[in-house]
Amino acid sequence: MKFFVFDLPPGFRDAEMEFGDGAVLGDVADACLDLFERRGVAMDEGELRTSTFLVDGKWSGPDAAVYDGATVAVIRPMDGG
Repeated sequence: MKFFVFDLPPGFRDAEMEFGDGAVLGDVADACLDLFERRGVAMDEGELRTSTFLVDGKWSGPDAAVYDGATVAVIRPMDGG
């Protein structure tokens, strides 16, 4: 896991996670919320669910499969104009 445009504490930019067979990006989002909670980082569930997810550099939707060795990047939606 790699997190981009998140206000995270130092050393939190990357995390390793393990998932069972058949895992999809929706499962990854759930695991991220749990990880944030365990590490004391406030995260709005809606904000995470509207983030952009990439699997090995390819834009992917919530039903995309996550396979062994994949790198998942999470890019938070940005505000501003």
